[in-house]
Amino acid sequence: MTPDSFIARTQKCMVRHVANDATVLVAVSGGLDSVTLLHTIHRIQDSINGRCVVAHLNHGLRGAESDGDELSVIAHANLLGIPVFSERADVQGYAHVSGLGIEGAARELRYSFLTRIATEQNAALVLTAHTMDDNAETMLMNLARGSGTKGLSGIPPVRELTDSIRIVRPFIEFTRSEIHDVASVWGLQWREDSSNSDVQYLRNHVRAVVMPALREVFGPTVAGRLLRSSELIRDADSVLRSVVEDTLPSVTSLSVDGDLTLLVDSLLGLPPGLVREIIRAAVPCSHNDVPRISHLLEAEAGSSASLGEGRIAIRERDHILITKMTGEAPFPQVVIERDGAYVAGSQSLSVERRSVLGVQPLADPQVAYLDLSSLRGVIVWRPWQDGDRFQPFGLDGTVLVSDLLTNHRVPHADRRSIRVVCDDEGIVWVCGIRTAERTRVTSMTSEILTLTVSV
Repeated sequence: MTPDSFIARTQKCMVRHVANDATVLVAVSGGLDSVTLLHTIHRIQDSINGRCVVAHLNHGLRGAESDGDELSVIAHANLLGIPVFSERADVQGYAHVSGLGIEGAARELRYSFLTRIATEQNAALVLTAHTMDDNAETMLMNLARGSGTKGLSGIPPVRELTDSIRIVRPFIEFTRSEIHDVASVWGLQWREDSSNSDVQYLRNHVRAVVMPALREVFGPTVAGRLLRSSELIRDADSVLRSVVEDTLPSVTSLSVDGDLTLLVDSLLGLPPGLVREIIRAAVPCSHNDVPRISHLLEAEAGSSASLGEGRIAIRERDHILITKMTGEAPFPQVVIERDGAYVAGSQSLSVERRSVLGVQPLADPQVAYLDLSSLRGVIVWRPWQDGDRFQPFGLDGTVLVSDLLTNHRVPHADRRSIRVVCDDEGIVWVCGIRTAERTRVTSMTSEILTLTVSV
């Protein structure tokens, strides 16, 4: 690609986004991509009628090398006669306080800094030098993490930073090698970040190992095809977001105290994928929380699931309630009234009454087969309690459940997650461990109760 073609394509991108007399803030790290972006914008500044300013955040992660990056950016800005705003941040300290990793903390501090400087300078646009290769790496990392359509959309060419500030990425359709060729022709000097060779950082590992392997298998233009895929997925995600927004009011309601209600009958009539997206949109939750909530749609009333941030989802007769967890035991018991699926926390219990004929018992500790005629009164699924005692299958006397767990070498950290099934006469199954002797299936058994627990 010639420098003239490079400039023309960048100029075409900028003309679409820059209003006359607008201020444009260029984020410059000192590396190849951002330095080339700065010099490119300087070359087309008159044609886009925009004022340009530079912003640089010194992350302080590489000592003197980071300081050298800062001085280099200031020198480039001064050479071009462009105002520059530079600050230093304690990324390591913020990572420790916030619980974010180094990369996450650096990103959050950087965008906070860019937002503040853009606001102070009345800049409508913030330009970053993300490339086609950056987009490919991001897509692959998000794919490996199990991301949905939003993550697989890659790096958007334009996104809202605030109501009045947009991020624009003019280089998203250029490869890193194309940018390098142009920078070399112009004789630009840039800084090489030594941490880019440290493969303990996921992106660096993908860049050094995965991307070369993909180019070897799929050819040198694979990043461009991934960019096209990200655009198609972004289009699909936009359609999906629109459908979700249109559907939300008819399937959810919010109480004055912040509790959210999901209407079961309305959700059951929708495609499962749409239901999961509605849950993600309605309930700020983790990837693990989404299936827990969606499983409650098919669960019996009284089932519940623990969620992140101290919340609980409770299945009522016709809706699911998302509320803050109280200080009491969140899942004291679930009454088993009929066949079906029951949920408590992260566990589920499947209940089925069957004729003994044709049943082939599985040697699976997560499945129990009980003589239905041996059960008395109400059947309850609950956590085991201190002092609980029962007669295990094959033993003459009774034992404490706590001793049974010790004998089975259940780790102490896992013991409180163990639940039991009881009737009016006591425990009939310590889930995943042992059934009671009195529920033994014999030659006289005609009906059995099959219980299957899963975590």
